[in-house]
Amino acid sequence: MYNGLSLDQAPPISVVMRFFFTVPVFGILLCSLLLVDPYAVVIPSHPLSLAAIHLMFLGVITMAMIGALFQMQSVLGGRPVPSAMGNALLIHVLLTIGILSLAGAFAFNAAVLFIVASVFLGSSILYTANLILPLLFGGITHETLRGMRLALIALSFTAVLGIVMATSYANGAFSSVHEALRFSHYSLGLIGWIAALIIAVAFQVIEMFYVTPPYSLWCKRNAFRIIAASLVFKMIWLFSSLPFVWVFDLVIGALLIGFIVTTLKRLKIRKRRVSDVSIWFWIVGMVLFFVAISLYAAFMWSGTEELQHAGLIAFALFSLSIILGMMGKIVPFLVWFHLNSAGYMDAPIMSNIIPSHRAKALFWLFILTAITALSGAFFPDVLILSALSGGAMFTLLLFNHVKALTLYRHTLRHGTRFEQV
Repeated sequence: MYNGLSLDQAPPISVVMRFFFTVPVFGILLCSLLLVDPYAVVIPSHPLSLAAIHLMFLGVITMAMIGALFQMQSVLGGRPVPSAMGNALLIHVLLTIGILSLAGAFAFNAAVLFIVASVFLGSSILYTANLILPLLFGGITHETLRGMRLALIALSFTAVLGIVMATSYANGAFSSVHEALRFSHYSLGLIGWIAALIIAVAFQVIEMFYVTPPYSLWCKRNAFRIIAASLVFKMIWLFSSLPFVWVFDLVIGALLIGFIVTTLKRLKIRKRRVSDVSIWFWIVGMVLFFVAISLYAAFMWSGTEELQHAGLIAFALFSLSIILGMMGKIVPFLVWFHLNSAGYMDAPIMSNIIPSHRAKALFWLFILTAITALSGAFFPDVLILSALSGGAMFTLLLFNHVKALTLYRHTLRHGTRFEQV
């Protein structure tokens, strides 16, 4: 079950935490944007809506996932990222500037910011892929690493398509294949990057953290092949204007629903019955994933734009639910692990680093945010409530990170090490 784990290769805590600290900051910025004009945000093609979408999917989700990749590759792959501190700093700075530039470009219709965003976002994402992808080939190989490969490749192509579209926005001229570019961009980003990486993580952590039966070998061996093949054929169909492109969405949707059902079954029959807030996040995340797929299917059948936007919101909430659940595990683990590895006798136990009452408060704030955000797709005034609850949620997440790092630094300065005894 723990095959491939190599904790000795873990990067310094600052490598991961710099990304994790930025996540709630972008989340608060997103919630502030929702308060500015909730009616504009629910119109899929409106500039403020596009700004909000990219703040969520880049500033919150991708920022968290790239930070986690530095830890996952080193621990699961057994091959540490070279010069992890310097490379993480470079990628983080480029990514942050790129996200702010892109959101500003949409919000203020500033052509020059589209160019700036293309340079910085493209550099950060392609540099990340160039840094980590070679480490995923050769050496240890298992399903999670295969999923990480697919995710990084999909993210790279998502960035390239994004650069092409940003150039069109900067010039104010859109080619005849703009819609094909847009749908390919979304498909690669949402399914190839986000969904594939979450599935890859689930294959490892559901079994390991919650002591469940393993996913079937067929699922592990074929899930990423089916996703990759379906995405490739979907893009060919889109750019060739061929009919029945929905068939590939149907294949991907069936696979994802199978993953949802399988994951929920495993969580239900888990052997580790201790109450754990991260399990709640996984369960709610799977439900939201199903809602997102259902809403997208309803949109494809009816063409109703509100259903499209609601589906996108549900997908974002699904991703955020998994990220919040994993952060609640990763951050305490990093603090405990790095202090324990350094030989501190009084390293805090993980359950004391983020106390249960704060973890539960974060969960219920997320539930409130999810309910109001989904309702806001149909009743925009409700987005004001979602922005307020979301702002409180991200503020609490930032507070949890600050308290965890404060405890870590306090122990470094004042703790007792084994070698001193």
